Amino acid sequence: MLPAKFRGSVFATLLAAVTVVPAPGVAQGARTGVILGTVVDSATGLPVVAARARIVELHREDLTHEDGSFDHRDLRPATYTLQVQRLGYRMVAQRIEVKAGDSVRVRIALSPAAITLAPSIVTGTLSERGGEQVLSPTASLSGAELDRNLAGTVAATVASQPGVSLTGIGPATARPVIRGLGGDRILVLEDGQRPGDMSAMSGDHAIAIDVQTARQIDVVRGPMSLLYGSSALGGVVNVVRDEVPVSRPEHLHATLTAQGASNSTAGSLSGDVSLPVGWLSVRAEGSFRGAGDVKTPIGELTNTEATTTSAAVGAARIGDWGHTGLSYRYYGNNYGIPGGFVGGHEKGVDIKMRRHTFRSESELHLERGPFSTVSLSGVFTNYGHEEFEASGVVGTSFDLTQFASDIMLKHDAYGFFSQGAIGARFQRREVTTGGSLHTPSTDDNTIAGFIVEEMGQGPLRLQSGVRFDAARYTPREVAFIDIGGQRIPTRPRSFSALSGSLGLLYEPVREVRFGASVSRAYRTPDFNELYSNGPHLAANAFEVGDPELEAERGIGVDVFMRFTRSNLHGEVAVFGNRLNNYIFPSSRGRVELGRQGGRALLQFSNEDAEFRGAEGRLEWSVTPRFVLSSTLSQVNAHFKSTRDSIPVFVDGDTVLIAASKFPPLIPPLHGDLGARYERTNWFAGADTRIADRQDRLGDFEDPTAGYAVIDLSSGIRFVRGSRLHALTLRVDNVFDREYRNHLSRVKAIMPEPGRSIALVYRLVF
Repeated sequence: MLPAKFRGSVFATLLAAVTVVPAPGVAQGARTGVILGTVVDSATGLPVVAARARIVELHREDLTHEDGSFDHRDLRPATYTLQVQRLGYRMVAQRIEVKAGDSVRVRIALSPAAITLAPSIVTGTLSERGGEQVLSPTASLSGAELDRNLAGTVAATVASQPGVSLTGIGPATARPVIRGLGGDRILVLEDGQRPGDMSAMSGDHAIAIDVQTARQIDVVRGPMSLLYGSSALGGVVNVVRDEVPVSRPEHLHATLTAQGASNSTAGSLSGDVSLPVGWLSVRAEGSFRGAGDVKTPIGELTNTEATTTSAAVGAARIGDWGHTGLSYRYYGNNYGIPGGFVGGHEKGVDIKMRRHTFRSESELHLERGPFSTVSLSGVFTNYGHEEFEASGVVGTSFDLTQFASDIMLKHDAYGFFSQGAIGARFQRREVTTGGSLHTPSTDDNTIAGFIVEEMGQGPLRLQSGVRFDAARYTPREVAFIDIGGQRIPTRPRSFSALSGSLGLLYEPVREVRFGASVSRAYRTPDFNELYSNGPHLAANAFEVGDPELEAERGIGVDVFMRFTRSNLHGEVAVFGNRLNNYIFPSSRGRVELGRQGGRALLQFSNEDAEFRGAEGRLEWSVTPRFVLSSTLSQVNAHFKSTRDSIPVFVDGDTVLIAASKFPPLIPPLHGDLGARYERTNWFAGADTRIADRQDRLGDFEDPTAGYAVIDLSSGIRFVRGSRLHALTLRVDNVFDREYRNHLSRVKAIMPEPGRSIALVYRLVF
C-alpha cells in the first residue's frame, strides 16, 4: 500500500493523462486516404518480410506480411515521411503525398547493407532525427548490433561504445562511466525519464532498468543538462522501448527474446506485444533473468548471483492530434555483492530491491498559436532497497518515494529560429534510511526551467539554450559530523544556478559534418554526499559527508567530425571539462573495526579538476560484405588544486601521506578492433578488446596491466511465414584470458569473467 500522502500524487499523475484523451472518432471528420505498399529485396526482387514500415509524423507503423505488403489507412490529406527498415538492409525514407479518397501504392526496394547507419535518435534532441543530424557525439544500439551486445545490464550492453567504460561491485551493479565521469553525472534514463532508483548513490546499487526488452539504446556523450537535468555533465544513456505507446500498430506485433550464457549459467526470457484494442494502442511486456556466480580464469567470484523480474503494461490513445496514455511497471532484483574486501564481510552481502512506477504521458499537436506541440508527463515511483548480512539481519535499507512532473512546449520555424522549446520540471523525493546506515532520512525538492532554440536549416545549424535549477535538501533529523576536528551539523541546504550551452553543426560537403559546442554545467551534491556519517555495509566503506559542500560548476568544450558515406561511417571527438568544486570520495585511510582490518574511510570533498580526452568510432565496408571497425577512447584527469595531505589512521596513530593528484577510477586508453562478414541472412565476426596499463592512480589505488581479449560472434536470420527469426551466437574471452578492469571495485579479489558462450534468439512478428 502506498503512503497516504502520495496517493494524491499518483491520482494526479493518472488524471493528467486521462483528462486530455479525446473522444474516439475526433479525427474522423475529414475524408481520408490510404497507403498500400510492398517491400522487396533490391537484388532479388523477392518480398521482404517483417520489415517495419513507419509513418514518422503520425507515429504509426506496420510490419510487412508474407508477401511483403503493408498498409496504412484513414490518413488525413497531407505529405508524410515513410520509413522502412529491417535487419540486414539499409533504411529507406520516402516522402508520400496523400489526397482525400486516394489509395497511394508504393513499392520500396531495400538494399542489403553490411553497414547499418544509426536509427533515428530520440535522445538529446528537440525532435526525432537521424544520428548524423544530432548536435552532440552520439551512438545508438538497435537491431543486429543490439543483439550482438545484449548483456544482463544496461551498462554492460553499451560498454563497447566510444567513451564508455564500466564500473561496479560485481556484474549486477554495473554502471556506465562516460569520459571518466560517473555517478549521477551520467543520466541513465528509461524512455527519457529517470527511473527513480538510487544507483547513482553508491557502487553497490544496481540500475533498476531491464534491458532485455529494449528496442533501442541511445548513448549521447557530452553535457546534456538543458533537456534532462543540470547534473548530466558526462552524457546520457536512454533505454527506449515506448512503455507508453507512441506508435499505433495496424495489427498485433510481438517480440520474443531468449538468452543464455555459459559463464554464470545465466538465462533470460522476455517478450513484448503491441496491439490495437478499440481506439487504444496497448503494449505489455514481461521478463525474467537468472544468473549464478561469475566464473573467472582463476576461480569463481562468489556471491554474485542475481534474479531479476520485470513486467509492464501501457495504453495510449494515438491520433493525428498526438498521443496520451498511461503505464505501470514493476521491477525486482535480488543480487549478491561479493565479500573479501578489506573491512568487508567474508561471505558478502545480499541485496533485495524493487520498484513500482506509474507514468502518464501526453503530447498534443496544436493548430494555432506560437507553439506546435505541448508535452506533459508525470512519473510516480516507489523504490525499496535492503542489504542483508550473512546472518539475515538488515544492515542497510533505503525507501525512496519520488514524484516528477515535466512540461515542454515546442515551436516549429518562427522568424530566424528553425525550432525551439521551453520547458519546466518539478521533482519531490523522500528518502528514508534504516539499518546501521547513519545517513539521515532526507527530503528534497527540485524545480527547473529551460529554453532551447535552434537556428538554420541549411548546411549550418546553431543551437543555444539556458537552464535554471534550484534544489533544497532537508534532513529529517539533526546530527553532527566531525570534519577536521569540527562538529558540523546536518542542516538544510539550498542550491541554485544557471547553466547553458552554445553549439553548431556545419556540413561543408555532403556526408561530412563538423560540430562544436561550449557549455556551462552545474551539479548539486546529493544527500549522501552532504549527510553520510557511518558504515555502508555493501560498499565496505565508512562514508563521511560534508554539510558545507559547494555545488559543482563546469565549463565543457566539445569538437567533433562525423562522416556518413554508404561504405564509411565514423565519428571523432575531442573534449575538455573544467570542473570547479568537483565532488568525490576522498580517502582518509582506514578506520579500525576489530579483526575485520578496517573499512575504507571516505570523506566527500570539493576539489577543482580537469578532464580532457578524445574518442572515435569507424566502420569501413571494404567490400559490400566485409566490414572493418574500430573504437578508441582516452581520458586524462587531474586535480587543478594542490590537495591536503591524507591523515591515515594506523594503530591509533595519525600519519600524513601525500594525496594523489589524480581523481579515482579513471579508465585507461581502451578500444576495440573488429572485422565482420555480413550477408542478408547471416554474419560472422571477431573483435579484440584492448586496454592500456593504468598507472595514473587515485588515493590508495593499485595499477592495472594492459590487455587484449578476443571475442567471436556469428548469427543467422530466416523467415518462416510472416515471422522473422534471428539467432546470435557470441563467444566472449575466447582464450579465457586473465585480465582486470581498472574501474572494477573487485579487481583486487578476482579478474574479469573468463570464457563465456552466449546465445540470443529473437522472434519478431
